[in-house]
Amino acid sequence: MIDYKLIDKYPTPMYVFDINKLKDRIDYLKSKLINCNIVYAVKANTFIPKEIENDIDRFEICSPGEFDICNRLKINHDKMVISGVYKDEVTIDNMMKNYEIGKYTIESLEQFKLLEKLSKKYKKKIHVLVRLTSHNQFGVTEEEVKYIIKHCKNIIIDGIEYFSGTQKTSLKKVEKEVLYIKEFVSSIEDEFNIEIKEIEYGPGLPVHYFQDEEFNEDEFLSEVNRLLDTLKDKKLLLEIGRGIAASCGYYITKIVDMKTNKNGNYVIVDGGINHLVYYGQTMAMRIPHYDLYPQRTSEIKTYNIYGSLCTINDIIVKNISSSELKLGDKFIFKNVGAYSSTEGISLFLSRNLPSVLLFKDNKFIVVRNNINTSDINYPNY
Repeated sequence: MIDYKLIDKYPTPMYVFDINKLKDRIDYLKSKLINCNIVYAVKANTFIPKEIENDIDRFEICSPGEFDICNRLKINHDKMVISGVYKDEVTIDNMMKNYEIGKYTIESLEQFKLLEKLSKKYKKKIHVLVRLTSHNQFGVTEEEVKYIIKHCKNIIIDGIEYFSGTQKTSLKKVEKEVLYIKEFVSSIEDEFNIEIKEIEYGPGLPVHYFQDEEFNEDEFLSEVNRLLDTLKDKKLLLEIGRGIAASCGYYITKIVDMKTNKNGNYVIVDGGINHLVYYGQTMAMRIPHYDLYPQRTSEIKTYNIYGSLCTINDIIVKNISSSELKLGDKFIFKNVGAYSSTEGISLFLSRNLPSVLLFKDNKFIVVRNNINTSDINYPNY
């Protein structure tokens, strides 16, 4: 548990990622999803991969930038899965020439041709996963999977990938997907007399961000585990991003102004919706989990919390009931470990990017200082 008194020495707004809580979360998922290997989607949070390298089995990397981050962190290349809908030749050529990457994914016939070409060029038998589409821009069709199997020469097809979205609360949908994957894999094994060794599945585990949500995660994960048991004859890997990272994160922002008019009490904080992202962006209409620091006992009032952007859309929370707030009080918004630090409209209004801190061994480690975005937005004639 973070000691909020320790945050006073650091400027707001800022993100804090609690590494002990992160590791506990991974242990919890492993205890519920037995016989599964865990793949962490780096896009969920790029600040934590090195901290969990020994706790997960692979890293799903979807861009050259994510590869650069993991490479500079000296993440084991054998643990990398190079994924993504766009793989440019220069980047993949560099990877194949200079590194022994664990796996590549194939998301199109063009990617298949590229990997075949470069594998032949460097005389490397690379290992791949073929991503089966869930009928969107990702992956290839069933017929294209068969085409790839028929025509591959320089690559080794280890398995099939299948993802179909996030925040998935329907067990019926999970059951339908697992059955579909099992039947398709069995069909291509029979048709081509091959063995598909691995299945990487993105179950889209839900994260519940708001106070009015009721959800029994123990029961949900137990049922997911039961459904996955039908795939136990394969090496099963679960790709999880949000479900791993969300709970470890805190966004801390300070009250910098207050005003009252006929429509209510307004609080202005030094952060805003450019930094704070929850799935669905419904924060203003629903109340996320948060703490106030310092806490005090006084008359309860109703407040509307706004950020410091010059737009009426910068509404963080409406109509919260709280003891009397004062200038300098801090809001600590919880469950922001996934996406919030990278998905927000951070360059809007040229405000600074928040600092990023890791909380580890009961102390803070600054891994990114505040960054002045006016340099990025400046037209450098």
